[in-house]
Amino acid sequence: MRGRLALWLRAQIDLGGFETNADIWTFVLNAVLVATALATATYLMFAAILANFGLLPYPFGTALGFGGSTTILIAASVTALLAWLIGTAVHELSLSRAAFERLSRLDPLSGLLNRRAFSEMVETKVNGFLVLFDIDRFKLVNDRHGHAVGDSVIVAVAEELKRVFEPAHLVSRFGGEEFAVLISSDDRGDCSLLVEEARRSVGARRIQTGGRPVAVTLSVGIADHGAARAFEATFEAADRALYLAKSFGRDRTIHEDESDELLAPSRRVAAGGGRRRA
Repeated sequence: MRGRLALWLRAQIDLGGFETNADIWTFVLNAVLVATALATATYLMFAAILANFGLLPYPFGTALGFGGSTTILIAASVTALLAWLIGTAVHELSLSRAAFERLSRLDPLSGLLNRRAFSEMVETKVNGFLVLFDIDRFKLVNDRHGHAVGDSVIVAVAEELKRVFEPAHLVSRFGGEEFAVLISSDDRGDCSLLVEEARRSVGARRIQTGGRPVAVTLSVGIADHGAARAFEATFEAADRALYLAKSFGRDRTIHEDESDELLAPSRRVAAGGGRRRA
């Protein structure tokens, strides 16, 4: 019995059957109607059996009137209380689970999607551009000003990215000082405008530290994302473009199409692997 109840509760949470107070009241009403009908039918059946054998202490009509109404009142009251308690408990569990799942998909510092959630959601997008942003010389910021200031820089960059890229686009913190954005558009011109707005707005922002304000810049790599291209391949192309942006002076944007033009033959092997930082 306990196992079946646990399975039922889990199913209700998964289905979102108790998301609102209206759902709880609907459950209570249905439970009361069912319990009252069963209790009344059971009482009438036993009353009829007892009356048939002359075992009722009072006339059958009295049993139907007084006993029936008493049965209905008790069954309805007890069932309503229990159903409300169960419905409220399931409602609270549903809210707690939803909050936990939401938090598990967000980066705790920036409030953006984390890498796992971003990668999962990218699979639902058909066409667009994958953009990787990396804060230039972020290790130097931490070394000079401390990790608290570094955290403030991460938050400030996240705020600018959220401001520039509306909810139609996906914005995430990929880890450390790297952010990823999936632009839901197949217009390369629009992509370039948005990316440059984000890069310039971050460069113009000053993060207060208690001393001198800190300014940072972004290096950016862009790759085309489409249904026929695996996310891993798109990421590698954007990552390679980002590596070039770092190598050619930072604070700039490079699209994957520019890679072959910018790479000298002697450096193509180096750019094909390894991750860049700082």
